[in-house]
Amino acid sequence: MDRFITTFGAMDGFRAAITVFVAALSGFLLLYFFAASITWLLTRKLLPALAIGAVVDQRPLRDRQIRREIARSLITILVFGVYGLVTVLAWRVGLVSVELHPSWPKILFDIVLLLAWNEVHFYCLHRLLHTRWLYRRVHRVHHESVAPTPFSTYSFHWLEAVLLGSVMILPMLFFKFSLIALLALPVISIAFNSIGHCNYNVFAKHPALHSASLEHSMHHLRVSGNYGFYLPFLDTWANTTFRRTTR
Repeated sequence: MDRFITTFGAMDGFRAAITVFVAALSGFLLLYFFAASITWLLTRKLLPALAIGAVVDQRPLRDRQIRREIARSLITILVFGVYGLVTVLAWRVGLVSVELHPSWPKILFDIVLLLAWNEVHFYCLHRLLHTRWLYRRVHRVHHESVAPTPFSTYSFHWLEAVLLGSVMILPMLFFKFSLIALLALPVISIAFNSIGHCNYNVFAKHPALHSASLEHSMHHLRVSGNYGFYLPFLDTWANTTFRRTTR
């Protein structure tokens, strides 16, 4: 790691920028297609064959829905790649700091802190995106996937991608996170996001258990409510939770 940091630090500005942008873009592309494909296969092939769980919204997908979701997701990934570039440039000029040799307790603490922040950040922006002006002009694009799929996780209007993509750089301005925790955030996030958008309730036979996919599928179906990212606590505290169904 030290050798990589030294080599990267010795690069001129243009080479460093191109290297970071390509790396960030490639990373998000890999995460998106891997997570979406695996989740799709699990919820459309393996789990139904094993009689585990059930599809939440059983209506057929819209014509060419997945193709549109992938096309829009590519724009979002481009925005996220730019954020990766901005973050590293902020580090090079000293605007943010990163812990390169953290202890394991530090790594675990940082991951928990980032995930908690991600929940708050998403909930607040999601509610903002459901205000009349932003919903009609921006967030409506995501809700064109009435029955969501794992490929709709990044299917946003470009402005929504800009807003949601700020989740990492904002807390870095005030706190020194470990590099491992920062790299773990998008991995954990896309995994949770794919589960939330898979439109498949693994706990269909156990309605008392929390199902993020059920909660978010209900959000896509009914639009107003269930604004949380993965955990139900903020919706519960803000009284924005839909009544549970048994599906």
